[in-house]
Amino acid sequence: MKKTMILLSMFLGLSFGAFAADEEMLAATPFAKIPATGAKMIEFGATSCRSCQEMDRLLYSLKQENSALPLYFVNVMKDREAAAKFRIRMIPTQVFIDKTGKVVATHIGLLNREKLLQWLQKYGIAQ
Repeated sequence: MKKTMILLSMFLGLSFGAFAADEEMLAATPFAKIPATGAKMIEFGATSCRSCQEMDRLLYSLKQENSALPLYFVNVMKDREAAAKFRIRMIPTQVFIDKTGKVVATHIGLLNREKLLQWLQKYGIAQ
């Protein structure tokens, strides 16, 4: 019985992950291709991280509503130098950068839509 429960929970976990992966997410941008100037938010995460996937789906939906929003996803598994430069220790991590290129805030973990929009407006990334 115990083996059956373990196998069932593994199957459901893998199935849920497969369905979640089908949803649209913000594509990864190599850090070198992110503009050096201008206010922006960079999401540091990994495609294998469920919290990162949830955050990326939120970013994708915001970009669909306003394609001019400077929101970027950097995959720390492929862009380790960028993660080291920003001293990323946990994912997902959002880094908010003002128009002068200065990091003005960092947040670790998930943000809900309302809170994310507040931060984007506060730091001049969104109007």
